[in-house]
Amino acid sequence: MIYDVKIQRKFLNALFDIKGSIREVKSYLKEYINSLPVEPNSYIAQGNWKILYVGPNHWILVAPIDEEEELISSLRPHDCPASMSIVLISDTLTFFYIEGPDAFDILSIASPLNLNIDVFTPNTATFSEIFGLKALTFRCGEGFQFAVDQSFGDMVSNYLDLTLAN
Repeated sequence: MIYDVKIQRKFLNALFDIKGSIREVKSYLKEYINSLPVEPNSYIAQGNWKILYVGPNHWILVAPIDEEEELISSLRPHDCPASMSIVLISDTLTFFYIEGPDAFDILSIASPLNLNIDVFTPNTATFSEIFGLKALTFRCGEGFQFAVDQSFGDMVSNYLDLTLAN
């Protein structure tokens, strides 16, 4: 079967792992982040940024890589209160974008998630698996984005190529 999808690999995004109580994180980041998602396994968009709520008192900020230096100086990870943490993790994950009419089918092959729109809504973000590897997955427009450990990027890229092979 030939799938009608476009798959794009993006090697780097600016990524910040943020942990702490919602009250403290909101207070510390109020000048830069308008709001935080409060529903587990969800995300909100703020301009080019996505703020993902991936666990109790745990968020990931995803932004374009060219904004990384500005975010470092704005978020000041080294100055945050001792009861919270902001850690730059940009070089740890490789992102893949899958778009097109058959994006659902491709991700259904790769992941055990129930991707039906009534369960995996447009603002869902969660850690699960892609091809048996831990992956951060969320919807993106009419398709999906997922990220795996950078060291598995080439392998996942090869798996996706095989999925699309005639």
